[in-house]
Amino acid sequence: MEPGYKKDQYVKHLRLLDRKVFFEGAEGGGFWHGENGMVSLPFILKKEDADKNLCPEIRDEAIDYFRKYDIDWWGDAESDGKHVSGHLMSSQVACLNHLFPIRRNETAVLAVINNIKGMPVHFKTVLPAEDDGGFIAFEKVSSRDYLGEGRLSRGSFCTSVDAFIYAVDDNGERWLIPIEWKYTESYDRNDLSTEVVNGHDKGKTRLTRYPRLIDSSDQLASLPDYIGSIYFQEPFYQLMRQTLWAERTCSSMEETLFQAEHFVHIHVCPKGNTALLGKDYTQVSGKCGMEAAWREMIKEQSLYHLVDPKELMMPIQGLNDSLFKYLQTRYWR
Repeated sequence: MEPGYKKDQYVKHLRLLDRKVFFEGAEGGGFWHGENGMVSLPFILKKEDADKNLCPEIRDEAIDYFRKYDIDWWGDAESDGKHVSGHLMSSQVACLNHLFPIRRNETAVLAVINNIKGMPVHFKTVLPAEDDGGFIAFEKVSSRDYLGEGRLSRGSFCTSVDAFIYAVDDNGERWLIPIEWKYTESYDRNDLSTEVVNGHDKGKTRLTRYPRLIDSSDQLASLPDYIGSIYFQEPFYQLMRQTLWAERTCSSMEETLFQAEHFVHIHVCPKGNTALLGKDYTQVSGKCGMEAAWREMIKEQSLYHLVDPKELMMPIQGLNDSLFKYLQTRYWR
């Protein structure tokens, strides 16, 4: 593992694991799919300990929540999508550990979104984003398949957002706030517009599905040719689909879950993850860094905000000090 943010997080988590206290005595050595098959790795919790990857105050409720709404967990080799991943640097788990503890606290949720610099409006309230009354939903989908992906399954096989908030601004207008969460991820260049997997031409399917939606988008810039373009490279492929999801959900007169006039896209990524943020994307963009490359592709700049997770969560200090301490120890220091 090369030096950098990912290695720093790896070393920190192993130290926390070695203390036998922070993860309540959990042990590493769970299995992962390696190049030569299943391998045991120290930063994967053993299957029987995987639940301890979640912050103690949310553990049971988060597991019940995923079960109730039939949401897939992003797994390691020992997870079948129905169990918490034991990967200590899972971005899905990181998203939950940050946001799930405040999902029922309207004051905290409102403080978090209003603290994001450059937001296009001030929000006066948040509305339930889930039918259980929570103000933050996870792996959320809309009521209809607006992108033509063929299914609405939360967490896999379609566009869903890592976290989602439904808010009302000072003028009484409703906003969708999709949140994409990154942790230690970085991506090699992989052209998803030409990808073929086990004889299935996934690239061709994507090219018949998304370019026509991009061309009709008010937020995304059209391109003369989409093959090999920035829209089909990660992380931009995810951002493109989430932008289309939010935009088309807003514009639909048939949407039954989240009728809204506007959306604003929040992208959470640690400042230290320069392997993602600072990567040279000039092969597919006129810009180098991730944010600059993506901003080149969107028209209204105030509808996209890149935020460090610590900065995002600063308003909870004093509202949930135990959570703040947990996040600071595990993720931010």
